Amino acid sequence: MSKSRGPYLPTVLATFLLVGIAQYFIFMVVPNEQIMGAVQRVFYFHVASALACYGAFGVVFVASLLFLTNRNKKADLLCVAAGEVGFVLCTIVLITGMIWGHSAWNTWFRWEEPRLVTFLVLWLIFLSFTILRNFGDPSKTAVHGSILGVLGAASVPLVYLSIKLLPSSARLHPEVIEHGGLRDPSYWQAFIISVVGMLSLCVVLVWLRYRVGRAEDVLRNRLAQGE
Repeated sequence: MSKSRGPYLPTVLATFLLVGIAQYFIFMVVPNEQIMGAVQRVFYFHVASALACYGAFGVVFVASLLFLTNRNKKADLLCVAAGEVGFVLCTIVLITGMIWGHSAWNTWFRWEEPRLVTFLVLWLIFLSFTILRNFGDPSKTAVHGSILGVLGAASVPLVYLSIKLLPSSARLHPEVIEHGGLRDPSYWQAFIISVVGMLSLCVVLVWLRYRVGRAEDVLRNRLAQGE
């Protein structure tokens, strides 16, 4: 594991630099949006966290299938790492979405809005995943968690496509990117940098959690052998 420290530190430094630059653009460069004002800045955290959590859940999907196929321990540890980080990002998306929604539509949540409901279901699945992996029967959590991870990750396309289920006049959730809502160049600059920074942060956190899992696994094996 010590051999992997070389590229890890530069990646961490580059990630924090990207995140810092993103904050500068969001709060110092991007002007207030004409309709929503300053609260529109939550958009950059909301969308970037959503894309990062989808990426983490994609890793969960692949790692879960690998573990179910050949019981690879490293795949299981990667599944846990990506699932926990993805759940944290998913929580950020849910909270920032509610803040944005209350400011824009004067409601924290709306049950007839398909994007909101399907994302809440996704959050609940990975909440269950996190609880299971931390408090379930150690002899069964790997298999059960992998199955739950596959089901949760497979629901991501449903979340993305759910907004298409209603006509535009009947839904609350906007399609900012699809409809070209970012017209000022600084909006796009802040958006791209924030997305890249959040994706990079997601990778760093997953790798760090994976290394912690490896260290915990080595310690458990040594204790089991009486060392």
